[in-house]
Amino acid sequence: MKTILLPHYMRIIGWILFVPCLLVGVLILVEALSLNGVVGVVVNDTAIIGIAIGSLFICCSRERQEDEMMQAVRLQALMVSLYVYVGLLIVCTLIINDLAYLYFMIANLCLFPVVFLLVFKIMIARYIKEFDDEKQD
Repeated sequence: MKTILLPHYMRIIGWILFVPCLLVGVLILVEALSLNGVVGVVVNDTAIIGIAIGSLFICCSRERQEDEMMQAVRLQALMVSLYVYVGLLIVCTLIINDLAYLYFMIANLCLFPVVFLLVFKIMIARYIKEFDDEKQD
């Protein structure tokens, strides 16, 4: 079956984009990096776009060994991360108000792919551990 995943090397490019842009975004969010005017807008937009594109490249790249099992794990991780994302969004909408909610929504821009990546890696680690345990028996 043909998939629309990116090549594996795009994951490296994704990490190169994601990490520095996330650091700049966090510095802007906690106001440790204060830029005014056009430069501030450009740096802010670049950080958000870099986080989005980097996380897209990381999440949508093939694994070294991409098979039917990996596709099933990817789909299951996608569904779990969607449930976590929507649940967190609903809870935070009910609890957080005013300017703090705006900060949450800014952080929420990159939350879904990050949650997907965490869930996917945890599930892969579990399957590898189960496979190794079965192999030893």
